[in-house]
Amino acid sequence: MSRRRCVVLGVVAALLCLGLSSCVSLPRSGSVETVRIGDRGEIDVPVDYTPPAPKKGSSPTDLVSDFLDAMTATPLNTFVARQYLTSGSSTSWVPERGTVVYGSQRIVSQPNGHVVLHLSDVAALDGRGTWLGDPTHGAGMTIPLNLKREDGQWRIDEPVNRMLIPATHFDEQYQQYFLYFFDKAAQVLVPEPVYVPRGPQAATLLVAGLLKGPERSLLGTEQSFVPRGTVLDGISVPVSRDGTAEIPLSDQVLDVGDDQLNLLFAQLSWTLGQIAGVERMQVTVGGTPIDLPGSRLEAGVREWTQFDPAVAWASTALFGLRDRRVVTVEGSQEHRVTGAFGVLPLGVRSIGVDLPAQHIAGVTADGHRVLEADREQSSGAVTMANVHTVYDGGADLLRPEYDLYGQLWLVDRRGASAEVSVVRAGTRRVVSAPGISGRDVVRFVISRDGTRMVAQVRETGGDRLVIARVIRDASGRVKGFTPARTIPLPGTEGAAIRDLGWRTPGSLAVLVGPAAGTSQVLIVKVDGSSTAEQLGADAEVFRDQAVHLTSSPAVGATLYIATRERQLFSLASTGRWTGTSIRSGLTGTTYVG
Repeated sequence: MSRRRCVVLGVVAALLCLGLSSCVSLPRSGSVETVRIGDRGEIDVPVDYTPPAPKKGSSPTDLVSDFLDAMTATPLNTFVARQYLTSGSSTSWVPERGTVVYGSQRIVSQPNGHVVLHLSDVAALDGRGTWLGDPTHGAGMTIPLNLKREDGQWRIDEPVNRMLIPATHFDEQYQQYFLYFFDKAAQVLVPEPVYVPRGPQAATLLVAGLLKGPERSLLGTEQSFVPRGTVLDGISVPVSRDGTAEIPLSDQVLDVGDDQLNLLFAQLSWTLGQIAGVERMQVTVGGTPIDLPGSRLEAGVREWTQFDPAVAWASTALFGLRDRRVVTVEGSQEHRVTGAFGVLPLGVRSIGVDLPAQHIAGVTADGHRVLEADREQSSGAVTMANVHTVYDGGADLLRPEYDLYGQLWLVDRRGASAEVSVVRAGTRRVVSAPGISGRDVVRFVISRDGTRMVAQVRETGGDRLVIARVIRDASGRVKGFTPARTIPLPGTEGAAIRDLGWRTPGSLAVLVGPAAGTSQVLIVKVDGSSTAEQLGADAEVFRDQAVHLTSSPAVGATLYIATRERQLFSLASTGRWTGTSIRSGLTGTTYVG
């Protein structure tokens, strides 16, 4: 292979990286230049900010205040912040271990150089930028700081190994991206949300985070095809003027076969493809490009669409029930399916459709049985022989869902004690889902990539959303779940949750009733990091009571809400609700999944 080097934008050797890889750390010296890279859509380039060095004669409280300011350097840099530390702490401080975001701070001076820092409204990120929420559950964080004199000046000794930044700085400088791993069967990419600073440093931060592999708690849910021990062979992922990201990796990638290399490049392309201005990528080892699949030295970051987390090959048709028969709606055309659900009076109350739109499952009107049949009948008369009873003897079955592997998910509301089961190859098996099984589950959804289950759980104090990760084996068989955790909906206290669905592979659309006679669709991030302002930013308040929501994670899929009068409205790109050409009376609308 010929040696080729990309033209590097002004990303200098001191390019920072927030502890996302063992070989990448925050710079301790040197300057950092922010450069605008080639446009792809809107690029919000952060403005450089170099905080001042310590002032002579600063009091302990002033020094701590200035130290906090020094941690807001843009691009992210600890060179100035380390000057506020004692000589020993300057070299031993490891802020790469995580970040604390705070709403307000109060500094209290105590005798003998001791200072207590009180942080309120806090949230934490781990070393790679994963949102951890508020570890104090609203109590706030108290951090004691010990100051010592060096050369007659106060300096902080042994500070907490975290970056401490105000929420205003976080909102302005950080952005949510995704690290892309594979599901256990290597069929689809799985997005894992992280927050990293915007700008030229984002490529380095994201690749370094990807190289670390999945979180230990998710090893039963996803996998990475990055060879063990692979690190960035350098301090940055530079981007050329034509939008090519050069990814310098250690030589472990030379020891893997073409199949694994192809999956590794899929992870890299989807991860880097989120960054505005990055159009292509080139992987190098020792400065020499390595062949990408197809004997190419460069590849576009829009390739590998076959691993789309929204499952690009899935049907985009809309399904629903009219006069207790299943119909499909494409544009303004509505047709009954020719299989049993469109011909026979099965009287189902809710349906699920598999991703290729070949099979339909329906819950009978009494909620006791689940029936399954082909969507279309190619020849011969349609009879009950074409209908299979998947499950009989249920108490109150929720709408069924299919996953990526064609398995059917069922939740049976047995009083206030839900039972979760999965039907695979005609055999139903109960699966324990901690935090979901045994609870009063109102509704649930499974992500298209098959790795997340979100449920609405009813409790005395009101409903809440919980999310659990699905543990599978290499064939896609469900083995269990991680414990469910709550997805907070800030600012919606007292609002009834009426429905939910996937809006993107990393976010949910949640229909709520903020007040009598009104409805609103909230867009909720799966990591629970949405603020009250972000939740309702995509759609205006609907001035009627909507009772049903239909959404899909596929790009461009229309989001619908339905009123009690069975009238459908769709969400326009402007955020307004508009009427549709679909006749009123259509119920139980759903996309595949």
